Amino acid sequence: MRLDRSLMDRRALGRGAVLLAVILQASGQVAYGTWLTDIPSPLFVFATFLLTATFFLVVSGRGAKFPAWKPLILLNASTALTFLAFFYALKIIEPAIASALNVGVGPIFAVLIALMMTGTKPTTRRLVVCIGVLCGCAILAAAAARGTEEAASTVSTALLGVAASIATGAGAVLITVASKALLDRGWKSGAVLAHRFYLILPISLAFATTADLSAIEWSAALAMVLLAVAVIGVIAPMYLLQVGIRYSEPYTVMVTMAAMPLVSFAIQGLSPAYAWTWLTAIGLAVITAFIFLDLLEAKANRPKH
Repeated sequence: MRLDRSLMDRRALGRGAVLLAVILQASGQVAYGTWLTDIPSPLFVFATFLLTATFFLVVSGRGAKFPAWKPLILLNASTALTFLAFFYALKIIEPAIASALNVGVGPIFAVLIALMMTGTKPTTRRLVVCIGVLCGCAILAAAAARGTEEAASTVSTALLGVAASIATGAGAVLITVASKALLDRGWKSGAVLAHRFYLILPISLAFATTADLSAIEWSAALAMVLLAVAVIGVIAPMYLLQVGIRYSEPYTVMVTMAAMPLVSFAIQGLSPAYAWTWLTAIGLAVITAFIFLDLLEAKANRPKH
């Protein structure tokens, strides 16, 4: 009886950690797009992930097993692609659209990678999911382009934001592939998280040096906002997600993370920089519905022990 209670407590802790990670990450995305648009995204990425890398190397740096260079390089390259592209997208389009696009294209890239690497053909339901997600992405692309009518950016710039969000989704799938390869080689999950930031730091710093940093009006308030968004919107969600993955079921984690676009959409309505639109809501609904359909199929096909 005590064992059952202890298991239930750990699962509740895991679910709570994942839910809090989603809320904090969505809040960080909206805060970044609201108050930090004057800071070049590579500079924000460099500062944020310098803190992030230091924190996780101290907390979770042990458990790496070498040699595992190919998956480690892939992990670092895909991490750089994912976060540089995502924060670039957040400067251009709504957080909910950026989040939905990078989550939504995940199944499509997963199908393509599985087909190229193993020759595995997608099921009919997975194809339906991919087609549905593509329809939702088209709606969100239209919403992003329409949103530029009242903004200073152009439609072509908005479509760059859409492309960056899609690149984020591709990078996230590659992170999953590389992480699994390292875990299969005996790495601990904390070590995988700690050793994924070696490329993003020099690349983001190189991009930051090409930006016009003199245009930034630095103040104590701006520095505090940057630090708060880095800690609350990036470091804390990564740590909480690690806790959630450890203590809760994989399906619970996937379902909760799939709700990220909806949470972002709800929170961004509280920001003066964004406004709710029906077109964005429809696109989110379409992508979310098909993502949950994909998750239901994954649960149905999961081996029973």
